[in-house]
Amino acid sequence: MIMHSQDSLKAGAVAKAAGVGVQTLHYYERLGLLQKPKRSATNYRLYAPEVIRRVQFIKKAQAIGMTLEETKQILDLKDHGREPCRQVAELGKKHLREINARLAQLRAYRRALAKSVSAWRKENLSERHCAGEFCDLIERLPIGRNLSKKIV
Repeated sequence: MIMHSQDSLKAGAVAKAAGVGVQTLHYYERLGLLQKPKRSATNYRLYAPEVIRRVQFIKKAQAIGMTLEETKQILDLKDHGREPCRQVAELGKKHLREINARLAQLRAYRRALAKSVSAWRKENLSERHCAGEFCDLIERLPIGRNLSKKIV
Protein backbone atom coordinates (compact mmCIF):
# COMPACT_ATOMS: atom_id res chain seq x y z
CA MET A 1 0.00 0.00 0.00
CA ILE A 2 1.35 3.43 -0.89
CA MET A 3 1.22 6.12 1.79
CA HIS A 4 1.57 9.85 1.28
CA SER A 5 1.03 11.20 4.78
CA GLN A 6 3.18 14.10 5.93
CA ASP A 7 3.38 12.39 9.35
CA SER A 8 5.31 9.44 7.95
CA LEU A 9 9.01 9.00 8.58
CA LYS A 10 11.59 7.31 6.41
CA ALA A 11 13.66 4.50 7.91
CA GLY A 12 16.73 6.69 8.43
CA ALA A 13 14.77 9.24 10.47
CA VAL A 14 13.17 6.54 12.63
CA ALA A 15 16.48 4.78 13.15
CA LYS A 16 18.24 8.01 14.15
CA ALA A 17 15.47 9.05 16.53
CA ALA A 18 15.37 5.59 18.15
CA GLY A 19 19.15 5.26 18.34
CA VAL A 20 19.48 2.19 16.13
CA GLY A 21 20.65 1.43 12.63
CA VAL A 22 18.37 1.12 9.62
CA GLN A 23 19.29 -2.57 9.34
CA THR A 24 17.99 -3.04 12.89
CA LEU A 25 14.58 -1.78 11.76
CA HIS A 26 14.60 -4.24 8.88
CA TYR A 27 15.64 -7.05 11.22
CA TYR A 28 12.82 -6.19 13.63
CA GLU A 29 10.40 -6.30 10.70
CA ARG A 30 11.62 -9.77 9.71
CA LEU A 31 11.18 -10.99 13.31
CA GLY A 32 7.68 -9.51 13.52
CA LEU A 33 8.56 -6.96 16.19
CA LEU A 34 7.56 -4.20 13.78
CA GLN A 35 4.80 -4.34 11.23
CA LYS A 36 5.80 -4.06 7.61
CA PRO A 37 5.71 -0.32 6.93
CA LYS A 38 3.79 1.38 4.19
CA ARG A 39 5.74 2.37 1.09
CA SER A 40 6.06 5.70 -0.66
CA ALA A 41 5.47 6.10 -4.39
CA THR A 42 9.24 5.75 -4.78
CA ASN A 43 9.23 2.58 -2.61
CA TYR A 44 10.77 4.09 0.55
CA ARG A 45 9.64 2.53 3.80
CA LEU A 46 7.37 4.98 5.61
CA TYR A 47 6.84 4.55 9.34
CA ALA A 48 4.33 6.09 11.69
CA PRO A 49 6.02 8.24 14.36
CA GLU A 50 4.83 5.79 17.06
CA VAL A 51 7.34 3.24 15.76
CA ILE A 52 10.11 5.23 17.44
CA ARG A 53 8.62 4.53 20.90
CA ARG A 54 8.16 0.86 19.99
CA VAL A 55 11.82 0.52 18.96
CA GLN A 56 12.92 2.31 22.13
CA PHE A 57 10.79 -0.13 24.14
CA ILE A 58 12.45 -3.07 22.38
CA LYS A 59 15.91 -1.68 23.18
CA LYS A 60 15.00 -1.10 26.84
CA ALA A 61 13.67 -4.66 27.10
CA GLN A 62 16.96 -5.93 25.64
CA ALA A 63 18.93 -3.79 28.09
CA ILE A 64 17.30 -5.57 31.06
CA GLY A 65 18.07 -8.95 29.55
CA MET A 66 14.93 -9.83 27.66
CA THR A 67 15.35 -11.68 24.42
CA LEU A 68 13.78 -10.42 21.23
CA GLU A 69 11.42 -13.42 21.33
CA GLU A 70 10.28 -12.50 24.86
CA THR A 71 9.85 -8.89 23.77
CA LYS A 72 7.81 -10.03 20.77
CA GLN A 73 5.49 -11.98 23.08
CA ILE A 74 4.98 -8.87 25.22
CA LEU A 75 4.28 -6.69 22.19
CA ASP A 76 1.95 -9.31 20.70
CA LEU A 77 -0.11 -9.34 23.91
CA LYS A 78 -0.37 -5.55 23.85
CA ASP A 79 -1.15 -5.51 20.12
CA HIS A 80 -4.06 -7.87 20.77
CA GLY A 81 -5.50 -5.70 23.54
CA ARG A 82 -4.19 -7.78 26.43
CA GLU A 83 -2.23 -6.57 29.43
CA PRO A 84 1.38 -7.83 29.34
CA CYS A 85 2.48 -6.63 32.80
CA ARG A 86 2.05 -9.99 34.56
CA GLN A 87 4.24 -11.68 31.97
CA VAL A 88 6.78 -8.84 32.18
CA ALA A 89 6.93 -9.27 35.97
CA GLU A 90 7.56 -13.02 35.59
CA LEU A 91 10.26 -12.42 32.99
CA GLY A 92 11.77 -9.75 35.22
CA LYS A 93 12.04 -12.23 38.11
CA LYS A 94 13.64 -14.80 35.81
CA HIS A 95 16.18 -12.32 34.47
CA LEU A 96 16.97 -11.02 37.96
CA ARG A 97 17.84 -14.59 39.04
CA GLU A 98 20.06 -14.94 35.96
CA ILE A 99 21.80 -11.62 36.64
CA ASN A 100 22.43 -12.59 40.28
CA ALA A 101 23.93 -15.91 39.18
CA ARG A 102 26.08 -14.10 36.63
CA LEU A 103 27.29 -11.61 39.26
CA ALA A 104 28.28 -14.49 41.55
CA GLN A 105 30.21 -16.05 38.67
CA LEU A 106 31.92 -12.76 37.89
CA ARG A 107 32.92 -12.28 41.55
CA ALA A 108 34.51 -15.75 41.54
CA TYR A 109 36.29 -14.93 38.28
CA ARG A 110 37.53 -11.64 39.71
CA ARG A 111 38.94 -13.34 42.82
CA ALA A 112 40.74 -15.97 40.71
CA LEU A 113 42.12 -13.38 38.30
CA ALA A 114 43.27 -11.03 41.08
CA LYS A 115 45.13 -13.89 42.76
CA SER A 116 46.79 -14.87 39.46
CA VAL A 117 47.74 -11.30 38.52
CA SER A 118 49.30 -10.87 41.95
CA ALA A 119 51.38 -14.01 41.37
CA TRP A 120 52.34 -12.83 37.86
CA ARG A 121 53.76 -9.61 39.32
CA LYS A 122 56.21 -11.68 41.36
CA GLU A 123 57.59 -13.41 38.25
CA ASN A 124 60.12 -11.81 35.94
CA LEU A 125 57.86 -11.85 32.86
CA SER A 126 60.39 -10.17 30.58
CA GLU A 127 62.72 -13.16 30.92
CA ARG A 128 59.98 -15.78 31.18
CA HIS A 129 59.30 -18.34 28.47
CA CYS A 130 55.64 -19.19 28.03
CA ALA A 131 54.71 -22.75 28.78
CA GLY A 132 51.53 -24.56 27.88
CA GLU A 133 49.75 -24.93 24.59
CA PHE A 134 48.94 -21.21 24.29
CA CYS A 135 49.98 -19.31 27.41
CA ASP A 136 50.15 -21.00 30.78
CA LEU A 137 49.36 -17.72 32.56
CA ILE A 138 45.81 -18.06 31.26
CA GLU A 139 45.69 -21.85 31.13
CA ARG A 140 46.52 -22.11 34.85
CA LEU A 141 43.58 -19.91 35.87
CA PRO A 142 41.17 -21.89 38.05
CA ILE A 143 38.09 -20.94 36.05
CA GLY A 144 35.27 -23.45 35.70
CA ARG A 145 33.71 -24.39 32.39
CA ASN A 146 30.35 -22.81 33.24
CA LEU A 147 31.96 -19.46 33.96
CA SER A 148 34.15 -19.37 30.88
CA LYS A 149 31.16 -20.14 28.62
CA LYS A 150 29.31 -17.08 29.87
CA ILE A 151 32.18 -14.61 29.53
CA VAL A 152 31.78 -14.01 25.83
